[in-house]
Parts: sequence; C-alpha cells; structure tokens
Amino acid sequence: MVNSTITKTSIAESLKELCHSKGFEKITIKDISEKCGINRQTFYYHFQDKYDLLEWIYKTELIDKYTQDISFDNWPEKFFMILTEIKNSKAFYINTITHTEDYMKSSMLYQAQQIFQYAIDSLDETKVVNQTERDFITKFFAYGVCGTIIEWIENGMEASPDEICCRMTTMRDLCEKAAYDFVSDNRTF
Repeated sequence: MVNSTITKTSIAESLKELCHSKGFEKITIKDISEKCGINRQTFYYHFQDKYDLLEWIYKTELIDKYTQDISFDNWPEKFFMILTEIKNSKAFYINTITHTEDYMKSSMLYQAQQIFQYAIDSLDETKVVNQTERDFITKFFAYGVCGTIIEWIENGMEASPDEICCRMTTMRDLCEKAAYDFVSDNRTF
C-alpha cells in the first residue's frame, strides 16, 4: 500500500509539472509516464486514464486532506487551507479547471455535495428537514462554494485566499442563521 501511494504521488507530481508547460488536454499518458520514469502499464495499474489521475489529485490533495473533521466552527480555517493549497499550485489548477471542460467542475460539485450533506445531517439529527429540502439546501451550498472557487481559479486567483475566505465566512454565517430560522419555523417548500 505504501509503495502504491508513493508511485501514485510520483505520477501526480509528474502531471502537475507537465501542466506548467502544456495544456492538460494535450498531455498524454506517454508524457506523464516518461516524466515519471515509469512505463505505461505502471500508469494503468494505478489509474484508468489521466482524468482518473486528476480526480485522485483533487481528492487527495484538497478534499481528503482538508475536509476531515470539518465542522461549522472550523470551516473558515479549512476553506482557507484549501484555497491556499490551490494558490500554491496555481498553474496546475488554472490549467486543469480551464482545460477539462466540465469534468473537474462536476467532480468538485459532487464532492462538495457530499460534504454539505454530511454537515446538514449533523445539524439536523432529528430529521426536521425532509429529504427533498435537504437535497435542495445541499445543492444550493455546493453550487455556491464550487462556483466561487472555480470563478476565482478561472480569473487567475487575483483575490487572496484570505479575502475569498472572509467573504465565504460571512455567507456561511448568514446561511447558518437562515438554516436555523428555517428549522425553527418548521417551514416547507
């Protein structure tokens, strides 16, 4: 397992380096394998294709690394860490967001929906909010967060992670208040 993770990380680093000089859509498995010093079969042993590799990078370097033990209290710090990680690998994230059509955007949205579903389930353990409402709220917040991150990346990350995080924290506070008002009033759509 350790050797597998080391190999996957090495393959991932090769792709990230290649993204500095070549558009993601033009990078081939051969390019990645040569850069990493492995043969194509070794690549395919670990990943189905370059999109599978890309999804693994986003999941391990952003989602898994920074969303474990996430809560409403530590959400701003976790969000800041994610944005800082993205900014530190700016060329890679700009390249992959702008050259993968909607593939990474859909993947990010799916991951965000899972995180928000968990958060809503944690807040509403008594199931006051029905599943249809939960799904709507989950999608609403996931689209908002993902849209903000994607737009920030596509616009070259001009605003600092702290600035984006501050705005998102304000939105979180407003949304948390709205969610409590919604649950306490026992409203339905």
